[in-house]
Amino acid sequence: MRHVLTLSLAFWWLAAPATAADMEACRNLLEQRNALAEQTMKAEIALVRTIRERICPVLSQQADGANANDRNETTIDYQALIECRHKAEEQLLRSRRVLYVNRQQFRFYTAAGAKLARQADGLMQQMQDQECPQLR
Repeated sequence: MRHVLTLSLAFWWLAAPATAADMEACRNLLEQRNALAEQTMKAEIALVRTIRERICPVLSQQADGANANDRNETTIDYQALIECRHKAEEQLLRSRRVLYVNRQQFRFYTAAGAKLARQADGLMQQMQDQECPQLR
């Protein structure tokens, strides 16, 4: 019995550093994936914003001003801004083809966004292949 306990402890001791290294590798993959995901969203948001600015220039200026200055005293019609955003998204659906749909079913219309989203999904696949736990 004592021999089994000693072997078990020795195995655990040898496996522990590998587990810590695996966790670090998983954490690095997750950080890379999150950075790519952030970049992809910025590319797509910029596209929708450009369309929104064309459709609703005054509301867009008000929204941009409010984002730049928290003490903005201009009253924004948020319902109109939401409706404008929906119109911009509808126009985008009609006028551009989807270049990529990621694992979360988010559509990418820009070449940069699609490329980065593919890379982010590739990192997620690596995480699955390495059996990384869900780190958040």
